[in-house]
Amino acid sequence: MAPSYTTSTSIFELALAKQHKISCKTTAYRSSSAKPFYDHKLSPKQKKGLQAEELAIEYLLLQGLQFISRNLSCRFGEIDCIMADKSTLVFIEIKSRKNKQFGGAAGSISAAKQRRLRASAAFFLPLLSRQYFSGKTPLCRFDAVCITNGQIEWIRHAF
Repeated sequence: MAPSYTTSTSIFELALAKQHKISCKTTAYRSSSAKPFYDHKLSPKQKKGLQAEELAIEYLLLQGLQFISRNLSCRFGEIDCIMADKSTLVFIEIKSRKNKQFGGAAGSISAAKQRRLRASAAFFLPLLSRQYFSGKTPLCRFDAVCITNGQIEWIRHAF
């Protein structure tokens, strides 16, 4: 079955889906009224994760970052969100927790998760460089947006 795409899906994401055979959950984020395309059979935990991602993206847009893509998947893992901060490409991990027990949201980004994020970023970097930075490899950084008890914490250069 061929993946179906919403009208808000960008040409960039269609190219990624074709070239890298990523899942069709990659979507463009145009505005708060544009909802991402996802399977309707989400668990409550997945729905909360989606809400946290949307909240984090709205927050980062208000901070002046420019949206590029979200939920890019490859064989190494998934990148929750990719944005541009001026001339820097920012790979963002979004975590949400009810409370600060067991390290809270920030504590849940393990060394193994960081390795997977770096590998995923390296996988997508050539295509992102061509598409958004005229073929030149931009400065990159890894940020984390941690949502604990409804409070948003943006950690620049998280790892």
